Amino acid sequence: MAQAPVSQQVTEQVPVYRPYLGPEVQQAAQEALAAGWLGMGPLSKQFEEALEERLGLTDRRVVSTNSCTEALHIAARLIGLGPGDEVIAPSFTYVAGHQAISRTGAEVVFADVDREFLTLDPARVRELVTDRTRAILVVDYLGIPARVDELREIADEHGLRIIEDAAHAFGSSSRGRPVGSFGDITCFSFGPVKTITTLEGGAVVTPDAADVQTLRELRHLGINSDTDARYRNQRNWDFDVVRQGYRCHLGSVPSAIGLAQMPLLDEIVANRQDYCRYYDDALRPLDGLLTFDTDWDGVAPYLYVVRVLDGRRQALVEHLAQRGIATGIHYYGAHGYSFYADARRGDLSVTEEASEQVLTLPLHPYMEKETLDRVVDGVRSFPA
Repeated sequence: MAQAPVSQQVTEQVPVYRPYLGPEVQQAAQEALAAGWLGMGPLSKQFEEALEERLGLTDRRVVSTNSCTEALHIAARLIGLGPGDEVIAPSFTYVAGHQAISRTGAEVVFADVDREFLTLDPARVRELVTDRTRAILVVDYLGIPARVDELREIADEHGLRIIEDAAHAFGSSSRGRPVGSFGDITCFSFGPVKTITTLEGGAVVTPDAADVQTLRELRHLGINSDTDARYRNQRNWDFDVVRQGYRCHLGSVPSAIGLAQMPLLDEIVANRQDYCRYYDDALRPLDGLLTFDTDWDGVAPYLYVVRVLDGRRQALVEHLAQRGIATGIHYYGAHGYSFYADARRGDLSVTEEASEQVLTLPLHPYMEKETLDRVVDGVRSFPA
């Protein structure tokens, strides 16, 4: 395809992310600010209930937090992780999940991912289970559900818990089941660049109603009887502190922003699916580039990632940057970080290969066709 000169192309930078903060979102935030109750309150409860309704939950409950990292952390505390324990996790993911585990004193054990979708490979997990293994941390990369059912079989054999890091996957489904409505403990993210945002925010979904009180205590300083009062815009001064807790509840303004976006979720997901399919159709035929083998049905795409072969990723990054197109890398293997240099691990050949290849292209709500075309033309103009 003919390409205009770079000097004519670069106008506004095309970002990798751009959250949707339309008029209904800004109005919701303004109304929450005007109400004057900025901490955890009725809007926090309404957001949790909206999540439960969206996921079709009947026997599961949602506890909101101020980030997915904290959701993962209190989930790890909930199941009793501590020094001497091991948690098997993919190296190929953002380090937030690993840090949530490390913070308990437990050790992270790195397992490889499969080649197809770069999610945790059950066969590699099985090889790493020992008598110290307490849990498996599984990640739904790009919003594509991981092989949770297969991992559940391994967990059941060895009496392990599964924490599903579904930071990428709110709105995705597996076999017709919404992610978060099945399995063990699931954690979501509503951070600045996720499918819907609360600016910063997260949530834990638990299948055990008895866990709800513990999670509420963990997220708010170990206090045993303050949540219900705050959900009514009140403070309860007659309480006990019953455990080590943290300060990671979700406030009213972030909750209002999330609530304003919930009615738009289906539309945002459908648009992002269409954008991913458009990219796939345009880029799949190119030599030296691999796309993921999915039609995006049932997936709420968080990122659009291609794999650049033959060691040419950095050259493509620079080529696109000259044309005002931002890119990202999601992710490098965490086993390469100094903090995890001594972590036990299995063979990580797929992780290491993917870490050298993956490149994230712009994907955000309500993209214009001209923007999609600009990204596609930029990639197509890269010399073969």
